[in-house]
This record gives sequence, C-alpha cells and structure tokens, in this order.
Amino acid sequence: MQVQRSRFVSLALGPLLPLLLPSGAFADDRPVLSLPLVCQPHRTCFIQNYVDIDPGREARDYMCGRATYDKHSGVDFRLLSAAATNPPVNVLASADGTVKAIRDGVQDVFFKKAKPQDVAGRECGNGVILDHGGGWETQYCHMRQGSVRVAKGQTVKRGDPLGDAGFSGLADFAHVHISVRHDGRTIDPFLPDAVEGKCDTNARGPGLWEPQAAAAFPYKNGETIGVGFAGVPPTVESLEADHSNVVALTPSSPALILYGRFINLQKGDQVRFVASGPRGDILDQQAPPLERDKATFVAFAGKRRLGDSWPVGRYNGRVELIRDKGVIATNLVEFDLNEASRQEAR
Repeated sequence: MQVQRSRFVSLALGPLLPLLLPSGAFADDRPVLSLPLVCQPHRTCFIQNYVDIDPGREARDYMCGRATYDKHSGVDFRLLSAAATNPPVNVLASADGTVKAIRDGVQDVFFKKAKPQDVAGRECGNGVILDHGGGWETQYCHMRQGSVRVAKGQTVKRGDPLGDAGFSGLADFAHVHISVRHDGRTIDPFLPDAVEGKCDTNARGPGLWEPQAAAAFPYKNGETIGVGFAGVPPTVESLEADHSNVVALTPSSPALILYGRFINLQKGDQVRFVASGPRGDILDQQAPPLERDKATFVAFAGKRRLGDSWPVGRYNGRVELIRDKGVIATNLVEFDLNEASRQEAR
C-alpha cells in the first residue's frame, strides 16, 4: 500500500480578526452568526468568495482584495469537490429565526455543463431564507437536491440543519452561499458597518460572526487547498468533481508529478515545487508568474522516469505559494511508495 500524508502551514494575507464586536447603527438588533456549514476550516472547507463591496464595475472584497467577483452578494464556503458532498454535509442555520422561504428540486449540475436558461430565476438553486427579525435575514444557496428539511413558517435555532451542501443553481463548485440582508440591503458579515460600500484594509473585529467563527476564517486572498504526488497531472475540472480523482504514482509511472491546488491567486503569483525521494533530490522548480488572476488553479512540476522504475521508499514534497517575493503559504506532503499499485491519501 502507498500512503500519502500532508500537513498544512499557511500564512494569512491579512491580520487575524480580533475578537471584538464593533459598534454600529444597528448593533442592538443585528444577528450574531455562526458558521453555516459542518466542516473543518482550511481542511475540508474554505472561503472561495467574499461579498463584492464595490458598488461599481470593479470587484473588491471587504479588505480591498480580489477574492470575489462583480456583484457577488454573499460569502461562499466551498468544499473540496462534488464528491465531498457524500456523505452529506449539513448546512446550518447561522442564527435563530423563522423560515421565510424555501426551494428544492433543482438538480445538482455544475453550471459549466448546463445552459443559462436551465437556472434562470433559480440561480440560488435549492435554498432557504431565514427571517431573524428587525429587518434581518439570511439566505442559504446551492443546497443539495432533495435535502431541504425545513418548511415555510418553521422556527429554527442556531445550528439547526437546514439541508445539505450541494451545487445546484448557478454553481461551478460544491458550496453553500450565505447572504445577509437588512431591510433588503446586502450586508457584508465581515464588514457590516461599511460606509458607502468602501472596503477597509484595516478592518478589525468579527463583524456579524461569532468570535470563534471569525477566528476560524481569518481573511485570506490566496490559499492552497490541496497538494500531492501523482503519476499524471490532475486538472481543475477533475478535482472539482472529485478531489481524490488523481492517477496514483506507481513504480512504473512514466513521470513523477508534484501538484498544488489553489484558490484566489493573483496576477504575478508564483508556485515553487521541491521534491526528494529515497535517492535524494528530484526537483526544485518555480513556475513563471501568473499572467492574470485565477479563482481556481492547479499547477504542477514533474520529472520523467529515467530508470526501469521509481525506487520504493519515502518521497517528500514541498509546495510554496509566492506573492511579491514572499512565501504566503507552504504545504508539505509525504508519500510512501512500494510495489503495490494503490495509493491511499490522508
């Protein structure tokens, strides 16, 4: 058996959110939100997109970064892949409330494989809207078909399951999108007191989130969500379908591949790959700077096999994400290669 183990060390691009509740015009009646998904932050779930706080054509998140897109009205908590929705991953009520509306029955199909008219008027897919009183509501989108388990008018408590994460509606990856509104106006839960839609590089406080929720997701604008050894380079599409859909490295593989999977990369970012094996160093390669921003990206480096087979034993890899000549995230992976052809990832 071949065993691959990884451990993750990441440096956030912004400061950790301090556990202080900011004051604001609606501080007395605003809800305090818990995470809307049962998952392990930065292991099984990640923030793919923040609210677009810019009122114009530019897209800016609350920290003035580009981890969003034009007119995006919520926060996307993504899973590793569509396959990660099995077994089901619960979507949770982020605060006490009453079910205002539901939708179910929309098929889970990545939008790139669908036609625009297939989701017209149902871009949210299967979802739930909760009324929290005082003009506040939250909306949960892209839930799994047939999973919504609440009814209109039902009272729910924080943490109650609303359904399961999926990729219904206008979705190209498995996730839950949560929108927060006050009197019909979109509110960024990370920066609820934003003035005239302005971002703030010095934003502090958990916003509307519970302190522990904010601490679990400090601001990041560029993140590694997976690395590993493979016998063939994986693709973005294959990994979005199934994050374990990787051709195993075996002694007879024609090449040794070390790959990294990333979200929210910026123009100019670079990736460095370093690998060694039982006989010493194998590769140390740095990819050229990206020519444009990448919401999702897979990069790799490889070495062709020169002998009859790759030697059995321990292989070590390091994948570094580099921005402005500094390393902002490092991922380490260990892989035990033996004569067996099956690879077990951990």
